[in-house]
This record gives sequence, C-alpha cells and structure tokens, in this order.
Amino acid sequence: MINKRKKIGEKKTSEKKISGQSPTAKRPGILLGMFQQMPVPAISRYLAQQGWDWLILDMQHGSFDYSTAYECCHVARHSGSKPFVRVPIGDYSAIQRVLDLGAHGVVVPMVNSREEAEQAAHAAKYPPLGERSRGGDAWYHFGDNYTENANSTTLLLLQIEHIKAVAMAEKILAVDGVDGFLMGQVDLALSMGLSDTHFSENREHQAAIQHTVDVCNSLGKLACYNAFSETEAQQRVRQGFRVITYQSDVDVFCESGRARRDALRRKLDLPERA
Repeated sequence: MINKRKKIGEKKTSEKKISGQSPTAKRPGILLGMFQQMPVPAISRYLAQQGWDWLILDMQHGSFDYSTAYECCHVARHSGSKPFVRVPIGDYSAIQRVLDLGAHGVVVPMVNSREEAEQAAHAAKYPPLGERSRGGDAWYHFGDNYTENANSTTLLLLQIEHIKAVAMAEKILAVDGVDGFLMGQVDLALSMGLSDTHFSENREHQAAIQHTVDVCNSLGKLACYNAFSETEAQQRVRQGFRVITYQSDVDVFCESGRARRDALRRKLDLPERA
C-alpha cells in the first residue's frame, strides 16, 4: 500500500502573481504555438518535439473529448510543449475540467461581456480568486502544492472575436483572473458584416484588432494571435502580440500533402487529376 503520493514529472515551484498580470506576460520574447484538431497523442508528441512552445487542443472545432484531451495534454508536457485546451462556447464547467486533466491553460471562445469573463475566471481559479473545485490527479503530476500555485501557473485566455467584445475589451480583460486574450479575427469580421475571407484590408477591422491589443498590453496581460501566414505573424508581433499560433495540424497535413502530390506529378510529368 502506498502511503505517500508519488510525484510524476517535475514539481512546480511557487510563482508569485503580480496583481492583474499573468506570469507569462512578464517573459521576454515571442512564444510560438499551433492548434491541434486531431485527437491523437502521437501528433501532440511530434508537434512538441518540433519545438512549438504551445499546443492548443481544440474542443470547440476539433474532435477531442476529455479522454483524448487528457492523453494529449500529458504527452505534450513530457515532450516539451505547454498544452492548452480551447473549450466549447459557454461551457464553463469544461474550464475547470480540462485544468484538472492537466492543461497549462484554457482558451474560452466568444466572450463578449465582463459578466462572461467573470464566469470564466471563477471556473479557472481556486478560491479566493475564483470558485474552481479541487479534484483530479494534478498532485501526482505537479506536486502537493499544485492548489497553492495553480492560480499563478495556469493561464486563462479569453477570445475576443466579436465587435461587441472589442467595445468591452477593457472591462473584459481587466477582470482579475483573466491572464490575456486570443484574437478571433475571422469571427470578428463576420460580426462586422464582412466576408470571412476578404477582411484583412478593412480599416475598421484592423483598428478593432489594434485597439484590443493596446488595451491588453496596457493592463500587462498576454496578447495572442493565430496567424495564417509568416507575413501576418510578423505584422502582428509589430502590433504588440506576444504569442503567435500558426494554423493547425490539419492545415499542415492537408497543405503539405497537396504540395507533395503536386510536386511529384510535375516531376513525373503526370496529367492533373480530373
């Protein structure tokens, strides 16, 4: 019979939190991440071994369930990346659940009001900051002081992806327990009556993004952006974003597969498929 918890992996050290500021926001440099939509631990391992700082497991648009999220979180951690989980819209119970499963942070989509931001913070943080319930097996992985340190060592990121949220950005991001935001530029465009593919040159859309990142940085929190090209990533870093995610595993798989197929057809002088 085991009388003492066996700790798996590294034991987290205590990290003091500056009021209103995420510990990651204080780190110099730019962090790079990728979304993962396919719920396969081997993909998490390959991406982590490639050197991506963050992996965001997508329970909103991907096909993850809690079991595959658990496996991929721990594979990613042990392979060198910090795992985040994007939960479904409005599912606040999922926030503390994925943290219990081992996520380093949570991405909460479509947050449009201070009240919704407060609900997310209450679910993500332990008392007295929030109302997260103690449970799961985090202590076996991260040490007996996990509860004491989790409020400062896990991250809560809200997605600002509606023009209503842009107007409320300061009130949303000022909520204690919110560590930063991830820009949702495509849904933002839709909420402004724009196309979901031809919005990058729209001045009002670009001004909305700039306003949001400026508000975030003024609060000392973490501004994140999912770029669709290297050029866009460079532009967003210049704007003040400090975490850049770059598409997803599905994008890489499909684009690389098509490119290799086309290159091989050209090399072998084969006709295009009908």
